[in-house]
This record gives sequence, C-alpha cells and structure tokens, in this order.
Amino acid sequence: TVAHGGCTFCSAAGSGDFAGNRAEPIEVQFKKIKERMHEKWSEGQYIAYFQAFTNTHAPVEVLKEKYEPVLKEDGVVGLSIATRPDCLPDDVVEYLAELNQRTYLWVELGLQTVHQSTSDLINRAHDMQTYYDGVTKLRKHNINVCTHIINGLPGENYDMMMETAKEVAQMDVQGIKIHLLHLLKGTPMV
Repeated sequence: TVAHGGCTFCSAAGSGDFAGNRAEPIEVQFKKIKERMHEKWSEGQYIAYFQAFTNTHAPVEVLKEKYEPVLKEDGVVGLSIATRPDCLPDDVVEYLAELNQRTYLWVELGLQTVHQSTSDLINRAHDMQTYYDGVTKLRKHNINVCTHIINGLPGENYDMMMETAKEVAQMDVQGIKIHLLHLLKGTPMV
C-alpha cells in the first residue's frame, strides 16, 4: 500500500471491530460467525467476507493460506475480498482470476471519494488513475468489482458526494456500497 498509518476514518481494527477475533485462525473465526448466522438462516449458504484492513496486501502464498481453508468449509459458495486499488499487483490479480474460475468472487475496492484533496485528507494516498487501473485489471478477468464510497467526509458537500457517485456509476463496476461516515472511538479522524 502507498499509505502509511491507515485511513483516518478506520479504527485500529481496520474497521472490522464487530467481526471475528483476528488472533484466532480463519477457520475458527468463520465457524463462530457461521453459528451466529445459522441461528437466523438455518438453510443459508455463505460468502466469506474478508473485510477489515487490506486483504490483498501480502504475497500470494500468504493469501492462499487465508482464502483456501475457508473455501473448504461446508456451505461456502464464494468469497468477497475487500482491498485497496493500489494493492493489486499482477501476481495477486492472477490468483484472484484463478479463484474467480472456481468460486463466486467479488473484490471490493475502497475508493471513498473521487476528490483528491479529500483522499489526501483521509490518507488514502492513491489517485484516481490507480483506482481506474485496479478496476481494469480485475474486469479483464471478469472479476466482479464493488466500489466503496463514503458520504459525509470532511469538507465534502452534496455536489461533491454526487460527483463521486456519478463517476463510479460510469465505471465497469458491478456494485457500489455507499457508507455514511461513521467514526468509532479512537479513530484518527476523531
């Protein structure tokens, strides 16, 4: 990643504060969450969501150690992997393309805003071209892309938020997650 210190809106837990315990093995985390979900949806199937932090910021062999065990779990039909567009080196994209051939896959890219001044303020540290390049690399392999944007970022008004939404809507993305700015205690932006 080109950023240092993380995004100013993320907590120390990578904004995964209500997910599994990162100190536990992935399989244990998944089984605990699956048990909770099973109480509500007993016949459900699962898309394992790697949400907190940057989930492609590691060598491919390390990523395989994270993703492959979960794919073997009963009821898992796919993966959703959240990351940054500046953390998609070619070897990682090739591995994601291979995953996309054998499971249902989404890659979620944190963009947050199209405005460089806001991006700098929140410590995203990548530019729009990096985002465009990331989308292009993933779509070249028909990988589903979901882009995250945040409404209510400091200094942004309604028109700026609409510019972000309109720009993302023009991209070859298959999903958009629109977040309201939400800050947890201890977040740098607080």
